[in-house]
Amino acid sequence: MLQRAAGRDVRPLFFLQSVMDRKKKIRRAGYTAVQWTWGLPQTLIGSVVFLAHRRDAHRDHKGACLTEWSRDDGLSLGKFIFVPKGEKEPLIAHEYGHTLQSLILGPAYLLLVGAPSFIWMRIPFFVRKRKKAGKSYYSPVFEKTANRLGKTDLR
Repeated sequence: MLQRAAGRDVRPLFFLQSVMDRKKKIRRAGYTAVQWTWGLPQTLIGSVVFLAHRRDAHRDHKGACLTEWSRDDGLSLGKFIFVPKGEKEPLIAHEYGHTLQSLILGPAYLLLVGAPSFIWMRIPFFVRKRKKAGKSYYSPVFEKTANRLGKTDLR
């Protein structure tokens, strides 16, 4: 006997949902496997930062482990994303974009994205230079690429 809801067979809907759930699980498992192999250096560092903030709130974000911490900046290291408490989607999407850069660049991520991003954000010379020129933190190519991959438009 067919299961019916509002006069329609609902089995195909359950089947499609089941297939979509399976694909999502496979994608997330692949994401995690690649972060712990190809992206191992940054994921190891991220896991140390995660352990240091183990009492903060954590949740899943598209396979990444998102931590809301008390700092006022964001950080992405391999599978781990750290954002200020109560942060909204644009910064979360941007940091997720960095996790995708990690998938693409693997061990080169720290050299090509992590170090330049840190220098651009933290070194006083570059902070002054950026402010004097009226440049956004998100203007360098490694930050623009994170925006593009994370599907956000931080400026």
